[in-house]
Amino acid sequence: MRNEFALVKRHSLYNNLVLLKYDFYLRFLLKGILAGIVAGMVGVAFRLVLTEGDMWRNGLLTWARSVPVWGWLVLPGLGAVAGAFAGWLTGLAPEAAGSGIPHVEAVLIGRRELVWWRVIPVKFIAGALAIGAGLSLGREGPTVQMGAAAGQLISKYCSRSKTEALNLIACGAGAGLAAAFNAPLAGVIFVLEELRRNFSPYVLGGAFVASITADLISQKILGPLPTFRLKELLPVPLNTLPLFVILGILAGIFGVLFNRTLKGFLAAADRLKLPRWLRAAVLAFMAGLVGYFLPQVLGGGHQLAEEVLWGRVPVNIIPLLFVVKFLLTMFSYSVGVPGGIFLPLLVLGALLGSLVGQVGGLLVPWYQGLDPAFAVVGMAAYFVAIVRSPLTGIILIIEMTGSYQHILPLLLTCMISYLVAEALGCLPVYEMLLERDLAKEEGKSLSAESKEMVAFEVAVESMARACGLRVKDLNLPDDCLVVAIRRGSRELIPRGNTRLIEGDHITVIAPDNKAAAINEALIKATRCRI
Repeated sequence: MRNEFALVKRHSLYNNLVLLKYDFYLRFLLKGILAGIVAGMVGVAFRLVLTEGDMWRNGLLTWARSVPVWGWLVLPGLGAVAGAFAGWLTGLAPEAAGSGIPHVEAVLIGRRELVWWRVIPVKFIAGALAIGAGLSLGREGPTVQMGAAAGQLISKYCSRSKTEALNLIACGAGAGLAAAFNAPLAGVIFVLEELRRNFSPYVLGGAFVASITADLISQKILGPLPTFRLKELLPVPLNTLPLFVILGILAGIFGVLFNRTLKGFLAAADRLKLPRWLRAAVLAFMAGLVGYFLPQVLGGGHQLAEEVLWGRVPVNIIPLLFVVKFLLTMFSYSVGVPGGIFLPLLVLGALLGSLVGQVGGLLVPWYQGLDPAFAVVGMAAYFVAIVRSPLTGIILIIEMTGSYQHILPLLLTCMISYLVAEALGCLPVYEMLLERDLAKEEGKSLSAESKEMVAFEVAVESMARACGLRVKDLNLPDDCLVVAIRRGSRELIPRGNTRLIEGDHITVIAPDNKAAAINEALIKATRCRI
């Protein structure tokens, strides 16, 4: 009788725990929806402002060309004023400089703080001014960071734990990407592949509801059409695959060139030691001069990308557009005002793909007319080579173009560009920017050590160094502890001799002041390195 009573009591306790777990999960999903609403509203507003800014800049340029004597000074002059104000405003919130994605990644590993009430207005206004002035920067980085700030806003008033707050920040960032490009699935994959590298049900579910909510808002206000509107693409025959292999190799090489050149420009900008507002003003003036003669390269380049995808850019002008857009992007990002690199690099990828397709059409007659398809694939391949997030790149381009018919060449080209970039030994762009940002901390005084313990989770990827290692071989500090290993649907109690295998999710608790370094070391040990 006593055993039956104990069994009933244990069963009741188990049911209560299950109900409590699902109640917590549903509450988290509701918070994810709230983060998606805020991120979607901010992202859509930012897109509308940038679209209006492009229209004003194009109209101003048309008017300036009707005044040949001094009209060429109008766009550079107004651009310099807007750039200077953007640079000054960024100084009020230095974390809003640049793309913002490396800052979000630093927040998620505990190395930076996110102040939503400061980031959102500075990123919004300064980003609109900088991109509107003609700097070659994109909207996605600012939208991702503002989405993360939206998640932090919701977590401030609704979350009870630091882990949940970080998950909401990541979900808000994914929602920002979804709103920026009408790409909800890419927003989810971006969170899982780039930001959290964690397929836990909380991160996955929260990213789904936040991205879908943000995309619903975007489609309600801006319409349901894809970001890039294409004509019907011609089917690609299998005998063109060797040309896609060449495109993949070129995308990998030029992707590494992009990352290393960007790093060099940033280092040179640091050595100049000029005020941010002055650098932004000078560069915006120069961009205005270039834009007077070559307006396609100004801003993010959305219109130029669509022209390339429609096959309207002739092969003889593509090298010039590529070089000028490439250099203007390097200069623009190194200035340190808000703006991302997603859209400029997608434009560069489209130009590269179109060039390969058109040259192939000149050499082989039955390849003619396929350059728009090569441009679509080139966008994805160049993204993968630079960011090194292949799933995000492939899904993003599919959602942005609405084109699903070239899956085979898309996968082949992206795989080759990824392998070439990895073989050349260059870090992914956001990892490079994050390391550069964190390196600036060296030599600075550290804050008082915190005794608070925090928990975080990492996943063991295929071919990672940690595969086959025992828990004790991870060489963790004495004051941190592996508390759980989730293997499929089972949860193991870790012991020193427990061996890690591919797919394991390791939960670790550590002191707050050491958590970031330990998390970073664990990610390197558990991440696949080909």
